[in-house]
Amino acid sequence: MSDQIQTNRDGAVLTVINNNPATRNSLSWSFYDGFRAEIDRAAADPEIRALVLTGAGGFFCSGGDLSGLKERSEADAATRRVSVERLHAMIRAMRRFPKPIIAAVEGGAAGAGVSLALACDLIVSASDAYVSVAYVKIGLTPDGGSTAFLGRALPRQLLTEMVWTGDRIPMTRMQELGLVNRLTEPGKSLAEAQIWAARLAEGPVRALARGKALIDAASETSFDDQLDAEAEGIAESLGGPEGREGIAAFLEKRRPNFRDAS
Repeated sequence: MSDQIQTNRDGAVLTVINNNPATRNSLSWSFYDGFRAEIDRAAADPEIRALVLTGAGGFFCSGGDLSGLKERSEADAATRRVSVERLHAMIRAMRRFPKPIIAAVEGGAAGAGVSLALACDLIVSASDAYVSVAYVKIGLTPDGGSTAFLGRALPRQLLTEMVWTGDRIPMTRMQELGLVNRLTEPGKSLAEAQIWAARLAEGPVRALARGKALIDAASETSFDDQLDAEAEGIAESLGGPEGREGIAAFLEKRRPNFRDAS
């Protein structure tokens, strides 16, 4: 495991901490590869049913490490592309992870740190935090999926402002726009995210995974194809142990036990 990554486990919830506070948890190759490995392990472990991602020292993530970016700027084009692809492999792994990922954001998320937060399924943020698509401030363009994630959720004019200026956008505004699920008092986002993750961990893991896949496909799939995907998903769910347990619990007026049904 990378020294930049710390983990702790509480029941079915795994918390992953980006631990490089001296650089406000900037990203490096070791984090890309290390976090991707954690995701793969968590996906294969049936005892882990939800993941929380946060940053150490009161800041979520400042994006790419500038010393590393300087070194890569002097490399050939193929080497520069390899670095980006390692970031993108991590982002893809997050979206393919079949279990919930919740970002707990303190301080701020900048550059690729914005992509890291948006690649999570849900975002819990301190009310005084911000996001900044800051690439333009050092003459760069976005990566990590930030324009893909934001382009699906925001008006073009607002996304243009964010990409062209790199200005800080308060998380309070991001919640108003629907990109942040919950706001907390400063210092409280991790605890709130862990409580939410524990609740989701009690849910039907297969149904959550199918729901995540449907959500990701919805913006790019035709209406008819999406209906077909929904039909396939619910047919599988109805015939599976989670569906049978959920329906039985409802009819018997009791709380469902999805853990034993998974």
